[in-house]
Amino acid sequence: MDDDTKLINSLAQRLWTQKGQLVNWEHLGADVRGYDTTVSALSRLLEMGFDVRLSPAGVRLVPPEDTPCTDGLLDEYSSTTVYFAMTESTNSLAANLARVGAMHGTVVIAEAQLEGRGRYGRDWFSPAGMGLWFSMILRPTAPVDRPGLVPILIGIALGRVIRDMGARSILLKWTNDILWRNRKIAGILVEKIQAGPREAFVVGIGINVHQTGMDFPETLRGKSIGLDQVLGKVIPRGELLRKVVPRIRALWEESFSTSFQHIPKLWIEESGTIGMNVRAAVESEIIPGVIEGIDDHGGLVLKLEDETRRTIVTGRIEIMSGATESIL
Repeated sequence: MDDDTKLINSLAQRLWTQKGQLVNWEHLGADVRGYDTTVSALSRLLEMGFDVRLSPAGVRLVPPEDTPCTDGLLDEYSSTTVYFAMTESTNSLAANLARVGAMHGTVVIAEAQLEGRGRYGRDWFSPAGMGLWFSMILRPTAPVDRPGLVPILIGIALGRVIRDMGARSILLKWTNDILWRNRKIAGILVEKIQAGPREAFVVGIGINVHQTGMDFPETLRGKSIGLDQVLGKVIPRGELLRKVVPRIRALWEESFSTSFQHIPKLWIEESGTIGMNVRAAVESEIIPGVIEGIDDHGGLVLKLEDETRRTIVTGRIEIMSGATESIL
């Protein structure tokens, strides 16, 4: 983390802990580092969606009304919860916590991420007040011999929550996206780490909630959508978190006891993508085919033009829509 990033992160945390109360300039350290430097960092917080209010007396950061970064939000589910106004990446932070002993089910939530991550090192746009950005630590009690099914399991759990809320036509795009009309609502990043004597899984989830078209960067407009727009109503992010966390934990416990054997069948039943034409990008190779399902380890099974089948273990897919392409 460079010095500018450290300063932005520090100011966000300092202001957030005051819960909307005024913090004078000296207590922010502006007299030490320079007012111009401090104002520049605060401007960056504004750009990231924080409601930062400056006055001659000091600075206030007003939390969004529906912030998921609230003490006690998950107490009824006995989840240890770590809240941050901002972090580089909830997955990176959760991984560090897992390595030093954070318990199974720990949830790390940020109002915004400076360097939110998707698969293949891609950035995940995660501004303040707009979405739900969090990570969970899942600790298996025995080695997992089919880790490729873990992101599939998470996608199923997340997809069920969104469907139950009224978005019936969503798709579970292999392996890590939730789509509505070929636009991304949510993404998943699962990382396996060594944490003590056993492995742990860090599950990162990003859900677009309050964004409308112009809230996304130009490169994402038309490719992403907020849950509010999908459902036609405002969804409180804390309420959404309370729905998602117990659903993930319940499906994890149910599936772990059976070595994830039923997950491929559930994905086939619930993904909505069976029979769709896709192109798979595997390293430098482009493979067109039709989705038939996933195998016992989470690999995507495609039927090719010559009637043979190929299993994609890692790679990206494009869902083809009629005569046009939707590159997701």
